[in-house]
Amino acid sequence: MSRFARGLMTLILVGALGPPGRASGDSANDEARLKARLDPETARAVIELVHSAAESGLPTSPLKGRAFEGASRGADGALIRRAVAQELEALKDARAALGAASDPNELVAGAMALLSGAPHDTLVRLRASRPRQSLVVPLVVLSDLIARDVPVAAASSTVITATRAGARDADLLKLREHVEREVGKGVAPAGATGTGLRMLLKDQGKDAPRPAPSVGRAP
Repeated sequence: MSRFARGLMTLILVGALGPPGRASGDSANDEARLKARLDPETARAVIELVHSAAESGLPTSPLKGRAFEGASRGADGALIRRAVAQELEALKDARAALGAASDPNELVAGAMALLSGAPHDTLVRLRASRPRQSLVVPLVVLSDLIARDVPVAAASSTVITATRAGARDADLLKLREHVEREVGKGVAPAGATGTGLRMLLKDQGKDAPRPAPSVGRAP
């Protein structure tokens, strides 16, 4: 997981992203910063993508963050443009999977999960498991598990199983911490995740699940 994704995870968890719309003064300041940090062609392209996101009612902070991260790393302009465009497509895909009523933080977390390699169908199934509750923490935990080399299918089925069992956000964060701790001890990521899920389900008074089928990408 990139430094940007880790920082974004923190922002999401403390609810700091806010709604997609921002004051025009703030937007003007952001555009001035983009023009100062990027080459002219890249700045124009990124600003156009930011405007497109805003017009579609999507969060713009992740796009700007991706551009500033690229600038800080000295990335080539073409690479920055491609990364920001991918971020926008991921936000659109996240909204399609999670529903138009999803809040901006859910969309950002969903886009992060998709860019981490989670299938579109996993987001659809997570929404079905929590139709009225926030999916921010489940999605962030999913991204983190994948970043820790838990196989995508195992990470997806783990988070889906946990949410279907009624796991709270605190339970999911505890599972994430368990995986981090066990992987640090040298335990295989998939094994650490399986143990963490069994512990979570035991606390929920549920039986351990049978091995879940692989979760493939939606056609």
